Amino acid sequence: MRMLPNRDSNGLGTSASDLRKPTARRLLLWTILSGTLSACVIAAWALLGLWATLAVYFCCPFRAWITLGLAAAVAGLFAGSLRERKRERRVPRLGTRDSWKQRRFRLLAAGAAAIVASWYLGFVKPDPTLEWAPEHSRMPHVDVEGDLVRISNVRNFLWRSRTDFTPGFYDRTYDAGKIASMYYVVVPMNSFDGVAHVMLCFAFSDGQAVTISVEGRREKNRPYAILPSMFRQFQLIYVIGDERDVVGVRGAIWKNPVRMYPARATPDRMRAIFLDMVARAHKLEEEPEFYHLILNNCMNNITAHLRRLGGRPLPSDLAVLLTGLSDRVAYRFGYFDTELPFEKARRAFRVDQWMQTTPLDEGFSARLRETLVRQERELRDSD
Repeated sequence: MRMLPNRDSNGLGTSASDLRKPTARRLLLWTILSGTLSACVIAAWALLGLWATLAVYFCCPFRAWITLGLAAAVAGLFAGSLRERKRERRVPRLGTRDSWKQRRFRLLAAGAAAIVASWYLGFVKPDPTLEWAPEHSRMPHVDVEGDLVRISNVRNFLWRSRTDFTPGFYDRTYDAGKIASMYYVVVPMNSFDGVAHVMLCFAFSDGQAVTISVEGRREKNRPYAILPSMFRQFQLIYVIGDERDVVGVRGAIWKNPVRMYPARATPDRMRAIFLDMVARAHKLEEEPEFYHLILNNCMNNITAHLRRLGGRPLPSDLAVLLTGLSDRVAYRFGYFDTELPFEKARRAFRVDQWMQTTPLDEGFSARLRETLVRQERELRDSD
């Protein structure tokens, strides 16, 4: 007698356990995906609460104790909403009549966040009339006629220490058609090489040199701090200044590492970058903006000028997020005018140690370029 295969109720010749296996796998996958999504939602909600709390803390115009109380209230609402969600996962959902009690903290926290965001984005505006730190006390004033750029308030401080200095500003006319070279300057933090301030220097065939540095404009007696810089506590300023001031102070007085790389660019390209940067400086005088550590800083303003002018490809924003590593990225993209390997180029164009042995006088820029040429030649000849 021929034996027939076992059939279950579906008549397909498969057992119930075989049918359950794909379902179990799908259930496991769904559990993983839903758990991951839930964790992402919770993290995003917590970050929203943190942002709203800090926005109130840093930007609220009331007395300190009122500001602190409001920030604590926003934080309390978000903390309560997270406890609410955790409790909801353990207790079955109540009927619609009780839904308000079950979700009241989430609804109140969402309302508070909406109010904070509307106020922060709509009413916290930059005020150019504040009392500024001496080095940021004047915005550059720019007039352009063709290639001739007349700049008032070119900064020219004489620094003896961080707190002992002689303020100085002058007016100068630059011919953008006479730009002979351009330099990319990287000033890492002493404690961490991955974060740095970056700026551009321009040298002209008539012997002039000028630095353009995008910075957070500080109020008087208020030090720069990382967290407030992300909450509209500093305004954006294009400092246009003498090299011995803007570059020299960082190497000679602040004792920061300073690397000054010669840029590989055509005269027309350097001219276009210079004109675009001074036009932006002029716009900021009329339409002030807030500085932001990540969204509106020295690095992304410089890359914005380069992207706006087209030409050679640029790295993604992510590649230059750590500004202290931007020189490595720029070298890889061929932006530096040197044939040295990267590690040797870093040594050849580091000038802070030299700055500490030379006076910050009128001949500083000429001696600086002689030093760059000499150090590059010495390392090239050492091969």
